[in-house]
Formats: sequence, C-alpha cells, structure tokens
Amino acid sequence: MKESIIEKISVLVTKGIESEAECVYLLAQTRKYLEQQGIGEYWNLRMCTNWTLHSQLDNTTVQVFLNELNDFLIDAEARQDYDLSYHSALKNKLSFVTSLQNELSDFLNSVGIDSSICTENAKFRSLLQIFGRVIEDTPLVCKAKSPLSHLSEVSFSRRQSVFQDLEPLSLYWHIKNGAKTVLRIHSNIISIPIAGLEVYVETFSFVTNDRE
Repeated sequence: MKESIIEKISVLVTKGIESEAECVYLLAQTRKYLEQQGIGEYWNLRMCTNWTLHSQLDNTTVQVFLNELNDFLIDAEARQDYDLSYHSALKNKLSFVTSLQNELSDFLNSVGIDSSICTENAKFRSLLQIFGRVIEDTPLVCKAKSPLSHLSEVSFSRRQSVFQDLEPLSLYWHIKNGAKTVLRIHSNIISIPIAGLEVYVETFSFVTNDRE
C-alpha cells in the first residue's frame, strides 16, 4: 500500500500537474500517505490537503492553531500592536506560500520523489495557480471546540485579484468571535528573482473591521 501511494504521487509529479483534478488527486494521495504512516509534520501541506476535501475542520491540529492565534490576539491587545515576530510558529503557518513550498519539497525528498515541482519556478507557480482555482470558491472554516477568549472560528479564503492568474497565490484569514469580526489578516506576497530563482517574500496586513 505504501509503495503504491508513492508510485502514484511520483508518476503525477513527474508528469506535471495540469488540472484541478490532478491537483486534488496529488493532495489526496499525500494526505493518505501521511495518515497511514502516522506523520504529524507538514502542517501547511496537511491543511492544503484538508482544504481540497473539506469546507470545515475542528480536529486536534486545528485546535492547536486556534490556540496559537488566540494567544497572538491576547498579546496584540496587551501590546496595542499586531506583531508576528513574537509568534514564530504561528507566522510559519500563516506564511502559506513559502511554508507550502518548503514542506511539499521536504516531503517529496523524504520519500525519494523528485521535488522540482517545488524548486523550479514555472512548475511551482503553475501548481499554486491550479491550487488557487481549486479553493477559490471554498473557504475553509476552522471552529474552536472549547471556548477561547478572543475567537470562536477562523476561515481561510483566497484573496481575489484581477491579476489572479499572474500573481502568486495570496490568502486572508477572517477571525470571528461569535457573530463579531475580530480581525482579518491579509497575506501580501512578492516574488523576487534572485540568481535565477523565484523567491517568495510574505508580509501581512491587519484589518480590524469587516471591510476588504
């Protein structure tokens, strides 16, 4: 079973991801492998696999993330400033594109599959664009099982752009506490060419009302 899943992933990655169906299949097979092998790493990669198959999550992994986000909101309230530099684990989870690129590359390398889909600029940009089309109409809602002081749920959504087929994939996180919108965190992604490579730099903006 393990070898069969790896073979399916290898064939697809080697051929190249060209459609939404292939993207979903790649992520579904990756999720199956991670679950069967009991691998708890690759948070962003696992969230992507979940996003292609679900519209709502409340599992243990999500609860850890929501607690980290709640701690960030508590800290921001005390500091009167939204500063992710004090919350490196959370920042890595919000740094969606760079974390996904690194985690998918590490996973493929760990199972002996060529990772050029992550390391070659055109291939990774194409994968992001296809994944963006998969998720563009399906926000992923993560709900807290136990009451938290500053939030009850957070939804992941793709940020829309008139240039969405040309720009790197950007997201926003819509944080609510009951019916009230607490905060939106917008990812701002810049692609910088360095020595023939396309390096993604992510920064964040914070919107404290429900307007875009």
